[in-house]
Amino acid sequence: MNSRKLPRTTWYIASAVLAFGLAGCGATGPAQYQPLALNTQEQDTLAGKPAYLQPLYQKLFQEGQRNEVLNRMEIGTAAFYHGDLDEARESFDVALARIETVYANNDSATEARSLWHEEGRKDFKGEPYERTMAYYYRGLIYLIDGEYDNARASFISGLMQDAFAEEEQNRSDFALMMLLAGWSAQKMGSTGLAQEAYDELRALRPDYPIPAPDDNVLIIAETGTAPRKLADGMGHYQLVFRPGKQFTEKQVVIHTGAEVVAVPPVENIYWQATSRGGRPVDAIVEGKAAFAQNTADVGKALAQLGVAANVYAPLSSGSTGQVGNTLALIGVASMALSQQVKPRADTRYWSRLPDAVHVVSQRTTPANAESWRAAYLDLQGNTVNHPSGVFRHYQDPQGNHIIWHSSRPR
Repeated sequence: MNSRKLPRTTWYIASAVLAFGLAGCGATGPAQYQPLALNTQEQDTLAGKPAYLQPLYQKLFQEGQRNEVLNRMEIGTAAFYHGDLDEARESFDVALARIETVYANNDSATEARSLWHEEGRKDFKGEPYERTMAYYYRGLIYLIDGEYDNARASFISGLMQDAFAEEEQNRSDFALMMLLAGWSAQKMGSTGLAQEAYDELRALRPDYPIPAPDDNVLIIAETGTAPRKLADGMGHYQLVFRPGKQFTEKQVVIHTGAEVVAVPPVENIYWQATSRGGRPVDAIVEGKAAFAQNTADVGKALAQLGVAANVYAPLSSGSTGQVGNTLALIGVASMALSQQVKPRADTRYWSRLPDAVHVVSQRTTPANAESWRAAYLDLQGNTVNHPSGVFRHYQDPQGNHIIWHSSRPR
């Protein structure tokens, strides 16, 4: 065994590297953020908001830019749930403006994404499914307003966000957005654009009931609770997804008083959270998706909604040796450092999202839609004892109707 000591320079370099590594070890945990004090303008704004939104606006002001997009998403869904479209419209517009500065389809945005990732994702912009769902809600508001062209543009933008999956341009497979883009084009009178969207929808859901040209009522039902994000792995730097909790409803039928309407699921939000380009994901590590080794596909995941499976298709010695030893030592220390400085996974998530979205269209004249009630079934088709939830009925300026329902409690 060679008993010669390493040169003093070697020890200086190694000691510096290891000291830096130890310093990095102390900085791997999530940063602590002190709530910001509200200024006079923010206090006045808060006082003028509805009581149900005041805690959310206070959180928005206290957490500042870092969580602005997330808090705007939460405010937007809470307002949409309460039928407060002005508040919902404002918050989603702000959230989407922030998202689009980073996730547009141009070179400037690509550069911005690179810089943003290198800064450790300090500002919340959401995972692809969350950004897509922000466009979903904004698109629904455009539909309610009768702005079909803007609605279609919003749903198409959501599909583009679904393609920005871990910086790899994967095939968008968000069937919900395809369906709504087709509906919007149909209401615009653009048969060709509607047909294109519905053809894409059929490729993912071959037996899904495509809206008829003269349908004038779109029924949308949201069930379940949002997918959760958790930190996993050594150092808690792997982002993993888990289903929402405390719900069993997987199927929904609507009792209108005159008939019972089955509302088939078109999208599983948990599947969208846990897939990239149609492949299941184990974890998100260092900005890249770590894919599962099994052969599960979207059809298998969506079958968990409890609806007929055919609705869902697949989806040396001397000085030279001493230099080598030095470099090896530095290399080992550097690798240890790189492992230590990995940031913890960003587990912030949009808590007001559903687990699944169900959609069906009709030709009818809805009356007293607010008095409709929903019945829920579990995976085995058993009735679930669950409150009927909230119904919202909107008629746009052109006479078309949107019936929106959520099983989530107030």
